[in-house]
Amino acid sequence: MATSSHRVSKSAGSRSGVIEERRALLQRVLWSRHIEKSTRIRDLLAYVSERALEEPAAEIHEQEIGCRVFGRPSDYDTTADNIVRVTASQARKKLEQYFAGEGVAEPVILEIPKGQYAPVFRDRTPAAPPPNPAPPVEPWPERYRRLVLALAASAPLFAALALWSGIALRNARLAARSELDSSPALHSFWPQFLPREGRTDIVVTDSSLSLFQELLDRQLTLPEYLKPDLWMQANGLASNPELQSFAQRAAQRRFTSLGSVTTAYRIAQLAGRNSGHVSLLSARDFNIRQMKEDSVILLGSSRANPWVELIADRLNFRFGYDQKRRYSYFENLDPYPGELKLYQTDSGVSYCRIAFLPNLSRTGSILAISGTEVEGTEGGGEFMTSERLLGQLRAALGTESRWPYFEVLLNSTRVGGSAPGFHLVATRVLKP
Repeated sequence: MATSSHRVSKSAGSRSGVIEERRALLQRVLWSRHIEKSTRIRDLLAYVSERALEEPAAEIHEQEIGCRVFGRPSDYDTTADNIVRVTASQARKKLEQYFAGEGVAEPVILEIPKGQYAPVFRDRTPAAPPPNPAPPVEPWPERYRRLVLALAASAPLFAALALWSGIALRNARLAARSELDSSPALHSFWPQFLPREGRTDIVVTDSSLSLFQELLDRQLTLPEYLKPDLWMQANGLASNPELQSFAQRAAQRRFTSLGSVTTAYRIAQLAGRNSGHVSLLSARDFNIRQMKEDSVILLGSSRANPWVELIADRLNFRFGYDQKRRYSYFENLDPYPGELKLYQTDSGVSYCRIAFLPNLSRTGSILAISGTEVEGTEGGGEFMTSERLLGQLRAALGTESRWPYFEVLLNSTRVGGSAPGFHLVATRVLKP
């Protein structure tokens, strides 16, 4: 999280937003099935793309790539060693394959023109209209039309939230005020997620996904989520090509919720000067390798952050969503005496499951804060970053020093869209 001036011009802010969108595109390309297993191609694309984003007018030469990417000496003979030319040729083919298949819905295309190494980001050319008139479009159910309109209306708000999140996190680092030293409960838990070395990823909710799923009769799985071109195969969407196209474009945007932004900001404040080791990622730009190698903070339920799906079978409280009645709940698989089998959200009560467990390769930790809706997730974030409330959890788990892996369920009374009061409903200590 790099520092920046508090005053940013409109043009600078606009360029910054474009660069972040292109970096997000680059990450999707690098971890696509066409490229993720080819270290050479991935390293070359990452280097030349970052050079082009940082210095748009810079020329990128073969010798430079050979030295910086492939570790060749500064005076190596490029006529005898063709590693750069061969890898660049392979990269061009892989990029074509990605944007013709897995990335067919991407609005921007990344390519390396022949004869040069500097990549180009260009808008995708719209497909030509069909020569014959399109058949009459069947009207959509009213619920579908309302949801698509809601998605369109929410776009400016979510975009503003995404921009604000970046500014807020940078300001948190500038402030560099850590509460950890004077807060025993916070100090005992958070250093493992806010290290001086290593990496912690905060993965925020994908608000466009949660809205998009209102158009469907079921929840998308993680593999489906990672392939947006499959989203359009859902029942009912094919009946209206115009709205289908709109939904497809909206599904490519990186929107998040105010609850995710607020929680990420709280965590960045705790990190202080170590916030440079904390990354803020959209669920769309996260990948399985990071889930294995880094410490990870997952925000939101599986309905808005499908990565939570990877830890669901290790937990007792399972998130669910009733498609017909339109409400979220947590199912208690093994109720203790006095506990309920089902904890269902309503207009006045919100629930949040907080889980602390090892990451997928046991090299770091995962903290998952999943609410039945936005207020629940925000409430869980407030709970875990409050010295008083975290102290209550510490006492309930019976720990004085090292925290055990745990799973807890909170409820809170909602007033005016906020979650002011918290209550520990159930606790579980998880086996390592």
